[in-house]
Amino acid sequence: MFARIAFVGMAVVAAALAPVHLRADSGEPVRLSVVSPLPEAHTARAVFEDRFQEEISRRLGEAGAGEVIWEGFHERTLARHGGTLEAVEDQLAMFGIIAVNHETERLPLQHLTFRMPFTTEDCVIVAKAYRHVHEHVEGMGADAEAARQILLAGIASDGYNIIATQKIRNAGEIRGINIALTDRVEDWIVGVNGVPVRMLADVIGMRIMDGTVAGALLPTTEIGRLGLKLDANHFTRTGFGAQVSFAVTVNTVLFEGLPEPVREAVRATLPDFVESAASDYCAAGDAAVAHLRAHGASTAKLLKSRRYQWAETLPPLATDWAREHDAAGRPASEAVAMFMAQLREAGVTLTRDWSAVSATGTVGGPEIGAEVQPEPEDAHRTDG
Repeated sequence: MFARIAFVGMAVVAAALAPVHLRADSGEPVRLSVVSPLPEAHTARAVFEDRFQEEISRRLGEAGAGEVIWEGFHERTLARHGGTLEAVEDQLAMFGIIAVNHETERLPLQHLTFRMPFTTEDCVIVAKAYRHVHEHVEGMGADAEAARQILLAGIASDGYNIIATQKIRNAGEIRGINIALTDRVEDWIVGVNGVPVRMLADVIGMRIMDGTVAGALLPTTEIGRLGLKLDANHFTRTGFGAQVSFAVTVNTVLFEGLPEPVREAVRATLPDFVESAASDYCAAGDAAVAHLRAHGASTAKLLKSRRYQWAETLPPLATDWAREHDAAGRPASEAVAMFMAQLREAGVTLTRDWSAVSATGTVGGPEIGAEVQPEPEDAHRTDG
């Protein structure tokens, strides 16, 4: 589970193995390091730097604990996608920004939200529900602990949407076409007979341009960062919703070697970080949509009935996933049920109850083929 204020249960390591760190009051700067596979302009990296790094530095400065120097190792340095957990485990850096879609083998439970599409586009609600699960379901952080790390927080991204060379107005218009993905969301497309093609983010534009794929399913922030408006002109707000795409971890041994004022600054930063990072991410998503509109993209959203129809068509993603991990001794079913309950408590109208095997609680959609309505210029995130 997420780190509690006391960080109960952290391992005690022999002094000979522990790294040497300067005291916070020694007059020398405190050096903290972070590793991720993220490029400079990535939104997750920006919110981490703005809301985590800067807040810790501010707290230490106000406490008179000395200067903090952050050393960042990001894209094309120490770690690649799928290798960040190992880099932190091997003490190549103290903190890691883990892309959970790319670490599912060793951190399977952190893929939780991706098994439940069509929830809510509100990043803060998703982030708080995810944190609640980690704080109340025993064993959610066990896989991170096995990698000699503490799972500090999740970062909720903005919603996953589609940009394509043709209009995507309903699930039927996905059938048979190639859609580029960078994350493990194949089931969202396969379930409606589309053809998912996973590839690196920086080649998606070329693959759209040469006709290999007809479009891409990505967070809107990534659609904007990659400049896909140059290659595809039809943007559809799907309602797949915000996802917890990243997790922040810290190496247990390196953390224990820090001066207490630094550790306390990290602890004090965490409660606000989850919500502020999520809020910033959704704001960046809104800005990306505005940019698409301003540059002439056709923007629309799936009608409510179309979202229900798409969700009903998908297999029981969450319960199938949970059954597999329950059998391995992980608390997956409990996590799914609690996540759904937290969304309800937050006032979300669920498109589908993913804690049930069948598509209970949904309404049947109309026949495939009706036009999607243009999205009003003043439309905001909604679950309706």
